[in-house]
Amino acid sequence: MKIWLTNLKMRKKFILAFIISAFIPQIVLGIILFLNLHAIALENAINNTKRNVQDVKKNLLDVLQNAVDISNKLYLDKKLLDILSTEYSDVSKLYEDYTSYKEFSNLLSIYNKNIHLIKVYTFNPTLLDTGEFVKVDNYIKKQRWFIHALKEDGKILWELIFDNSPFRPQYYFSLVRLLKNSYGEKVGVMVIYIKKEKIDEILSQNENTIVVTDKGTVVAAKDESLIGKTIDIKAFEDGDRLIENVKINQRNLMALVGTIAPNETGGNYLKVISFFSKKEIFKVPNKVSFFAFVVITVNLLISLFLMLLFSKLITDRLTILNEKVNQISHGKLDTSIEILGKDEIGQLAENVKEMAKNIKNLIEQVYLAEIQKQQMITKQREIQFEMLCSQINPHFIFNTLEAIRMKAFCSGQEEISHIVYLLSNLLRKSITVSSELISLKEEIEFVQQFLEIQKFRFGDRIDFDIQIDEDLFNQKILPFIIQPLVENSIKHGIEPKVGKGYISIRIFKRDEKIVIRVEDNGIGMKKEECDNLITLLKSDQKDAHVGLRNVYTRLKLFYGNEFEFLIKSEYGSGTVVEITVPSKGGE
Repeated sequence: MKIWLTNLKMRKKFILAFIISAFIPQIVLGIILFLNLHAIALENAINNTKRNVQDVKKNLLDVLQNAVDISNKLYLDKKLLDILSTEYSDVSKLYEDYTSYKEFSNLLSIYNKNIHLIKVYTFNPTLLDTGEFVKVDNYIKKQRWFIHALKEDGKILWELIFDNSPFRPQYYFSLVRLLKNSYGEKVGVMVIYIKKEKIDEILSQNENTIVVTDKGTVVAAKDESLIGKTIDIKAFEDGDRLIENVKINQRNLMALVGTIAPNETGGNYLKVISFFSKKEIFKVPNKVSFFAFVVITVNLLISLFLMLLFSKLITDRLTILNEKVNQISHGKLDTSIEILGKDEIGQLAENVKEMAKNIKNLIEQVYLAEIQKQQMITKQREIQFEMLCSQINPHFIFNTLEAIRMKAFCSGQEEISHIVYLLSNLLRKSITVSSELISLKEEIEFVQQFLEIQKFRFGDRIDFDIQIDEDLFNQKILPFIIQPLVENSIKHGIEPKVGKGYISIRIFKRDEKIVIRVEDNGIGMKKEECDNLITLLKSDQKDAHVGLRNVYTRLKLFYGNEFEFLIKSEYGSGTVVEITVPSKGGE
């Protein structure tokens, strides 16, 4: 079966996929749709009711949070607690404290959009009733919300409170909280009335939604006849869920419950209950059933047409792409691929084109790399050959120099004897040079011997100075790379100069790399001469600067692109050659 499906043409696969994934399922769907349409309508009603519950919870929490913020501020308001705790014997002092306390009006001006009124019911008999401060009487003491506030000892409570104002007596959904002074004494009960208009606004789009306290009291509802009534809260205590049969206002309904938990408001929990009737929601499915099979038939015809159209667009471009890839696979890497569209097929075509280009570039790079590798091997062999040529018959030279040194020493020519000794050491080290790294200390000793010989040769016409950071003595570098720089400075800079010559060798560390700088005060070079010299060093041409070219080539072979070789020169002032190489081992 798997092989059969794999071998099918792409267009036939599309048709088969359409029959299996669209035609058959939609026919089956059409058959079961009629039987299950009521269930779908019920699910939609439940989803809408869930959204109603969530919307009411969200909007109500914003309002409740304003009341909580006011409550927290007043609960810790020292001035308010002082007023409530002070027994006033002087009416003028009481009047002064009343008039100076503006916190209620300030908070109402800030939260006037959601908060109707703030009152404090006080136990202090010396205070006066002002509308904001109200003395507790026997009527207040009997109110359920007041008793509840005393019992909860400072916790935030959400209650339904009837305000018997002569102007507009009505129920208000309110925050209630006991106030205590710093000694823990009960000094009053704070009540924050939430605007009824705001509650009506929240429930205006959710007419079948009510808000109930944990005691079962309906505190908010679009239907005002429900406000203040008590319902059996036990049916709603198991958390947020769907209740399939609940009796509200003498009607058997389905309801969804959402809980505003204490941790969200700091008070007792609230239930948001949104309800609906099955009879009402099943009206629409009865009308929809008539059109169900017509819709399915039209949908199948449209789907079939679109499937054939899209399959043609895909298979035609895949055929073209397959032909182009076949040409590339036979070595035609310059094959032009032009596929319309920027979808996956278009991107695949671009990737194939880029892959062919990269393969071509890679082949060229491999070819060039092989050529460079062969050139480096050839250059290494030339250098090794030159070094071997320099080692011809070394014993004869050493024996002759030793005979001359002993002759001079026996004749009392100690200076000549010392110079011959230095020359012998210099020759021995130069003809035994290899590609193995040596310490900077050894290299500097070699250079110093060479300079002493040159100073013997030129006398007072030449002087030198060598400075090296002490922590670099054990660093490893290629041998015989400083002496050719010094020799080049003497030959091309100081010898043609009239007057005293000076060579400075400075070795230091910069950016974790070793810098070797050789500077002279010779005749220098013009800019074009300096540029030509740098060009010659990087080429294979033979010139007068054999030592410099050999140093550059050896550095290139050993360090690759990890070294720098700089030449700076000013005609009539001198030349600076600076080499920067990676740090190799043992500081």
